[in-house]
Amino acid sequence: MTARPSLTNHSSTSKLPTPPLSSTPTTLISASASCTGTHLITLGSKSIVQLRARLTSNYGPISVGDGCIISERASIGLLSSPQNEKEAKGVRLSSGVLIETCAVVQGASIGAYTIIEAGAKIGKGTVVGANSKVCAGVEIGEGMVVDDNTVVYGSGGERRKEKKGLGLDRARKVWVDLQEDTLRRMWTGK
Repeated sequence: MTARPSLTNHSSTSKLPTPPLSSTPTTLISASASCTGTHLITLGSKSIVQLRARLTSNYGPISVGDGCIISERASIGLLSSPQNEKEAKGVRLSSGVLIETCAVVQGASIGAYTIIEAGAKIGKGTVVGANSKVCAGVEIGEGMVVDDNTVVYGSGGERRKEKKGLGLDRARKVWVDLQEDTLRRMWTGK
């Protein structure tokens, strides 16, 4: 009778690098979210990183402002080596940014209370202004600039400015804050 080979002898797992992570006690990170890389990942107060979201800091730091929501299966961070100094700055999300399900945000700067809808893709070095919206499935190429208060929509990436005085900025802030409060109550019971 021969002995069975040990399973531990044959398994080899390579662990992804764990980045330095800076967060506050009010930050919620799902146990199934993935934070990998070598550069600093900073998460602001009351920010939420949902199930299976990926934050990858292999090629640059990630800075997430206060009250941001990174939804399920969203991907934040550069996926390949930066080509210039602007891309090397990594990803910076200002306060109250909502990244919806399956959105991809590479090296970019996203202004306060901007919404990146489901499946949208933001390329390396792209700047999206405050109070803007990138609609579902829209792709913004590398190095593009989207002004404040702009909606990007359609397969061609058409743009329109939101009119001042309609209260859209305040309504978006209230909506993001309410969603953050609801998710926090669901996760913590508080």
